[in-house]
Amino acid sequence: MRHDPRRPLALLCLLLVASSCHGGVETGDPPAPKVAEVDAVLDRGRLDTERFYAGELADLSERMTPAMLAEGGSLDELRTFRQKVDDLAGREVWVLDEEVFREGDVSYYRRTVAFDGTDEVMAVQWGYAADGAIADFFIRPIAAAASVEYRTRTPLRLPFGGEWYVTSGGRTLEQNQHGRDYSNRFAYDLIVAIEVDDARPRREPSDYHTWGQPILAPAAGVVVRALNDVQDNPLSQTEGTPSIGNHVVIDHGNGEFSVLGHLRRGSLRVSVGDSVAAGRVIGLAGNSGNSNGPHLHYNLQDGPEPNAARGLPAQFLDYVADGEPVARGEPVRGQVIRHGAGGD
Repeated sequence: MRHDPRRPLALLCLLLVASSCHGGVETGDPPAPKVAEVDAVLDRGRLDTERFYAGELADLSERMTPAMLAEGGSLDELRTFRQKVDDLAGREVWVLDEEVFREGDVSYYRRTVAFDGTDEVMAVQWGYAADGAIADFFIRPIAAAASVEYRTRTPLRLPFGGEWYVTSGGRTLEQNQHGRDYSNRFAYDLIVAIEVDDARPRREPSDYHTWGQPILAPAAGVVVRALNDVQDNPLSQTEGTPSIGNHVVIDHGNGEFSVLGHLRRGSLRVSVGDSVAAGRVIGLAGNSGNSNGPHLHYNLQDGPEPNAARGLPAQFLDYVADGEPVARGEPVRGQVIRHGAGGD
């Protein structure tokens, strides 16, 4: 059952007023707010959490700051996220802890919770500006991606030939822009390596070296999703529907699924039901979906639906990173990588 917000928690730690939470307040620290202010943030956070669970999202969206609206706080995006929480975590069944704290001019409410659809302890956090506008909101695992221990079952090869550059990848938020997204926190964004040093003007997606590059199946499996008709974006546009754009999902038969996204419209070489071998061309790199330039988005996950399954660490075999052979590893942002000692 859900925690009754009217019942105080034994583990409640109000960081703004209980100095024992941090071992005391040193001279020069900002003065702690009044208890009434802490109580107001606590009540607001509890109420907004219940509204979110109940699907009462219009009011929440209307109270988002412009920055939050731009980062996923629109009504449609909140609806999508609400469904995602249901799919990935299930229903909140226990509140383990609550806290209120402040960073700059933003007051935060955070609750640590258990859901019935995952074994991971989750955090629900709201941030409120001085005028009460919602300046922050997320639900994600407490444990950092770097602490997740997982050995990839599928023998993955890099899903391309030649040298590519990792624009997003790794276990920290600095390395990986996907780090806050439960579905994609271990995902990769990749471009052809020569792109990095090419300063020539680009007016069309086809001006990029990555555009039209063959994308390969990273391992054997069966194609369970294949979308091929999403228009590629002009460079002035960075959004598309669905956000993954044209894509292929491969079921590797062991609870792991590869998602390869932002492919070029009309370029898919496979269909749902096809069996594929590792290294088979499945399509061409494009600029469809939520993409601001041709690149490949790769994610390993535990279900077939993009953006609606649990992301898994993806360890690739037999590749070269910055000139050094790697028998098994996870590429990180800034590396130049290629398949095998001899490349493709």
